[in-house]
Amino acid sequence: MTGILKRQPSNSTSEDDEGVECPLSGAEALAVCKEFAAATSTDTGLAMMMLQKNEWNLEQAITAYNNSIRSRSKSTTSAKQVKLNAPTEADAKRAKTKDVPSVTAPGEDPTLKAKTRFKLLSWNIDGLDEQENTIETRTRGVIDVIKREEPDVVFLQEVIPVAFDLIRNLLPEYDSYTGSNEGYFVVILLRRKLFQVQKSEIIAYPGTNMERNLLVVHATYKNSIEMDLMTSHHESGTEELASRERIEQLKLCFKHMLDAPAHRIVLFGGDLNVREKELQKAGSVPSGIHDLWIETGKRPECAYTWDMNRNTNVYYPSDTYRPRARFDRLYYRPSQESTIQFKPVYFELEGLEKLPSIKRFCSDHWAIQAYFDI
Repeated sequence: MTGILKRQPSNSTSEDDEGVECPLSGAEALAVCKEFAAATSTDTGLAMMMLQKNEWNLEQAITAYNNSIRSRSKSTTSAKQVKLNAPTEADAKRAKTKDVPSVTAPGEDPTLKAKTRFKLLSWNIDGLDEQENTIETRTRGVIDVIKREEPDVVFLQEVIPVAFDLIRNLLPEYDSYTGSNEGYFVVILLRRKLFQVQKSEIIAYPGTNMERNLLVVHATYKNSIEMDLMTSHHESGTEELASRERIEQLKLCFKHMLDAPAHRIVLFGGDLNVREKELQKAGSVPSGIHDLWIETGKRPECAYTWDMNRNTNVYYPSDTYRPRARFDRLYYRPSQESTIQFKPVYFELEGLEKLPSIKRFCSDHWAIQAYFDI
């Protein structure tokens, strides 16, 4: 690819992860949201989420909400007597700032022993943003998030050469691998002191019209845990042709995950542009592979990674209804080696702060980050 391609605007009224288009006009959708909020003593943000999940049927959405409240109330009593394995918000915040110390043997690199949690961050950094004069500022914002979070592995999508130069120069603690070096492409960053890399490979998608591919890095973590790390940016667009190609790309990626040697951990993710109906057409998530958002509790505040309710980088012509979707996903295939303890424990969004100097977010996508106990 010799030039930068501009993203085409969506002509869909809704691209939420339930795959259901809103049958109402913007004004009608807002009115129904207000009815739901009044009936349940909540707000229109929650109303929109519940209505989307219930095909914009007001009565059904109210019933579903009330049932969830009753269910939550019943579980509260038992929750007081049973200690849940899932981390609380306070646990997560402590995990982000402090790792449990461990003993380092004489002569051993302390970096290899210092961390007891593994972190993986994935982000479409929107290198094709039409306001190209903001690319340096936004990329520096991405770099600041990576420096603050210190993930072990970073998956990046929609990286352009000028952004990659900044990333490579300002994050010297990471080794970088790319799916291309021109146009826009995907990148994998590995914290250098923690990984030994055996090889990397680029797998082309046979049917892509956008020169998309799968980038795979085969590595060993902390001299002991073998991993295959995979990222991709799947075909974009709402057209049927793009949808069919996305499904084939997802199926190919799942096959690579399943075909990896059983003793290796496989982590795959990125901006997959997938809708729930497309996931079902692909045969759903294969047995043995885990969606990390679901595996860590399906926290609703992390459900939407491209969310025009909250992210204002992209213009949308309605003030009453804005689409959102879970385009960005992370998948995990555990090792079959019984001695390897590598458990997903938490999932969150990052990059939620506007950059003061340009009053814009780093990207039109939120970053997604998963934590693992090791």
